[in-house]
Amino acid sequence: MTQRPRGAVTTVLPFFRNRWTRGLAVALVVLVAAAGTTGARLYSFPRTDTLDDDSRVDAVLALGGRPETALYAQGLAERGITPVVLISNPYPREPAFHQVHDLCASKPTGYRLICFDPSPRTTRGEARELGRLAAENGWDEVAVVAARYHISRARTITARCFPGTLYLVEAPLHIPAVNWSYQYVRQTLGYVKVAFQQGC
Repeated sequence: MTQRPRGAVTTVLPFFRNRWTRGLAVALVVLVAAAGTTGARLYSFPRTDTLDDDSRVDAVLALGGRPETALYAQGLAERGITPVVLISNPYPREPAFHQVHDLCASKPTGYRLICFDPSPRTTRGEARELGRLAAENGWDEVAVVAARYHISRARTITARCFPGTLYLVEAPLHIPAVNWSYQYVRQTLGYVKVAFQQGC
């Protein structure tokens, strides 16, 4: 007959004998499960919009200073979907983002290119600049290009600053599996922050 190690049992059981700690453990399991389910809907499978060649918007905003979002926004302009491309460039001095810097230094002829360093250097800063430019130029319909995991939160934030019609478009970028765990945490913390912010 196999005997269970007595030390392990006596160490673990007192923790679960206490009603409060047992309830805390159950609550933690439920919270993690709920966060995973909600996170999957918000980050892995968000509601996205599609722009085909017949679509027309007043401007396209590329979020995050990423080459993938910037180049995708540029591609939408080259397809004639928009006459204005807004590129968020929060890393103006970092060589790793040279593709964004090169794009911002270019002088396209088929569309208007506006690059800006958001203040603050967050999605909220990008949304504020979008709202300001939209009010100045009378834009009614705007597309926002973002990474898939960022789309749901970006929709919430930009809608606070831009009252018109918003299209959230996914940039086609490869996201390593290890990065998803990080983004689940980061985006969730971002949502908590948004909950405590008022207005644009």
